[in-house]
Amino acid sequence: MKKKSLLAGLGASVAAQTVQARDKFDMADLTMAMKRASSPAAAFAGAPAPAALTSEADRSAGMPAARLPAAGENNPAQAAGAPALQRLVHLPIAQVRDHARNARHLYDPTRIDEMAASIARDGQMMPAIVMADPQQAGAYLLIEGRYRKRALQSLGRESLLAIVVDPLPELEAYRLSLILNEERNAQTDLDNALSWKMLQDDGLFTSQEHIAEYLGITQSKVSKTLSLLELPAGVLTIMKTSPQQFGLRIGYELRQLARQLAPTEIEAVAEQVRDGKLTVAALEKMRTRAEKIPATRERARAYPLKSGALTLGTLREFDDGRLKIDLAGLSPATRKSLVAAVQAVLDAS
Repeated sequence: MKKKSLLAGLGASVAAQTVQARDKFDMADLTMAMKRASSPAAAFAGAPAPAALTSEADRSAGMPAARLPAAGENNPAQAAGAPALQRLVHLPIAQVRDHARNARHLYDPTRIDEMAASIARDGQMMPAIVMADPQQAGAYLLIEGRYRKRALQSLGRESLLAIVVDPLPELEAYRLSLILNEERNAQTDLDNALSWKMLQDDGLFTSQEHIAEYLGITQSKVSKTLSLLELPAGVLTIMKTSPQQFGLRIGYELRQLARQLAPTEIEAVAEQVRDGKLTVAALEKMRTRAEKIPATRERARAYPLKSGALTLGTLREFDDGRLKIDLAGLSPATRKSLVAAVQAVLDAS
């Protein structure tokens, strides 16, 4: 009994020290990220001060009491050029919505469950990062901490421990989110591709050169990352289920194979990659074999389709029995009549 008691006590002590060590490493990550974030944003006039929620319900739910760092403590916001820390508080989760420029787009349900179990056991050890919402008084935008927010929601918790920073421009909010994700080794190439494409579409990045310069990476890496989005839609859907399995080299091999294989075949290959059954080397061998197979030229006879003297398109007849109709400029009524006529011929055959 005494031996079991000693072992139990030792186990609890080790667990507590592990949690404390993890907390220190996480805070170090945050400190470095805040140092790496560039210039501070302009102050947001009229931002409401959040009420610190330190109710008995919060404490019983494992949420530590909010406080500002004391004098002499390590304060991430004191780094020169970093976004200024305003306060450390508990915020109602209902008042916190995801920032549109968060660097992460893909979430692993298993990791959410694991984090929920950790929070249920130890409480929320690491605060999220939020800024005041300039569009809605009393609301906040979650820059970093979506996994924690989702884990807390799955537990039915109503408050989120967060550090409030001065409002950031959209690109700076994205960069801070990206840095924090990279510090935790959880950012994927597909996440980056989705973010950069969205930022380009919205005009915040003007070119691949702009992305490379802003993030301090090579243009080659930007180009290769964005090229992941050129993969077939079915492959991208598979990739989103386990994005950590699909790096740039694997993405390149899949893009090359997609030129040689039918959609169902390349999707089957992507599934094997997702399940850990195919390596980069195996994909290279598959690509080499596929490239050695001579491509057969499709033989087809083309017939022009006219309306009076005006050619509207063509009908192609292939040796394997396929027919392809390519028409343009038809009215909705004409298209509907054409589909009905084709169906009538099929019904009569």
